[in-house]
Amino acid sequence: MIYAVIDIGSNTIRLSVYKVIKDSVKNLFNEKSTASLASFIEKGVMNEHGIQKLINTLNEFKNLISNFEDISKTFAIATASIRNSSNRREIIERVRTEVGMDIELISGEEEAKLSFLGAGIDSKSGVLTDIGGGSSEIVVFEQGKVVRTSSLNIGSLVAFDNFSKNLFMTNDEKKLLEDDIKLMLASNNLNRVQHDIVCAVGGTARACLKLYNEIYDKESGNVIITMDGLKKLINTLMSMPDREKMKLILKVKADRVHTLIPGMIILYRISKYFYADIIRISMTGVREGFVYHKILGRG
Repeated sequence: MIYAVIDIGSNTIRLSVYKVIKDSVKNLFNEKSTASLASFIEKGVMNEHGIQKLINTLNEFKNLISNFEDISKTFAIATASIRNSSNRREIIERVRTEVGMDIELISGEEEAKLSFLGAGIDSKSGVLTDIGGGSSEIVVFEQGKVVRTSSLNIGSLVAFDNFSKNLFMTNDEKKLLEDDIKLMLASNNLNRVQHDIVCAVGGTARACLKLYNEIYDKESGNVIITMDGLKKLINTLMSMPDREKMKLILKVKADRVHTLIPGMIILYRISKYFYADIIRISMTGVREGFVYHKILGRG
């Protein structure tokens, strides 16, 4: 059986097609659009421009999906971008009417659990984080099971929109962002216990790894980021002239030129909160977790 999953995030909208045979899940196809939906939310309401961008992107993906003649079902899931919009019912109804697609809203807690399930972590105990565009999910797990989750109302795109006046943050803006993250972490429901390794999933984490591997000349298969290395990388980027910084990020991950540094700062602060020495990046996450849960009944 073949299934399509559309993940509507605050920064990107992603389409993945999976082939499921018994308990095996194989990724066949991926496409994404940097829609930046969080940028179209004004006073808690997604404006018409944002809704239309969502509808246009979903119609494009619908046309792509039609090339797979044997797709059994298409699922569309939405996280912070829509669940935090006060007009979410209108958005869902517009999509149903104009695209012919139902959107399933995923809560912060559900998103965290699906990310954990999809990451396929070998460790029995630890921490996982999924830094999106509009929110950052944190999962603490013990004996292979989720024991606590938290969703912070900060993501790479929201951080850029709220703290950067220009394309790149100043050191003063970085300090304000860090203070905000610290306050959110201090007021969450997670115990601050040391974990040597934090697992990170999602586009921000993968983009950070790509830049890290480029700067430190790591082999392409490397999935480990050291905390010392990440701190040094952030400081190096902050001290670079804007033009050099832009050329470097455009070379490595052009679609995240404005959100990568804010995302890296969030990743560093969450990992530091748990006294981690190492961040391990997973190439799978919430979409795979959704397939495992919805189709295979896991979790």
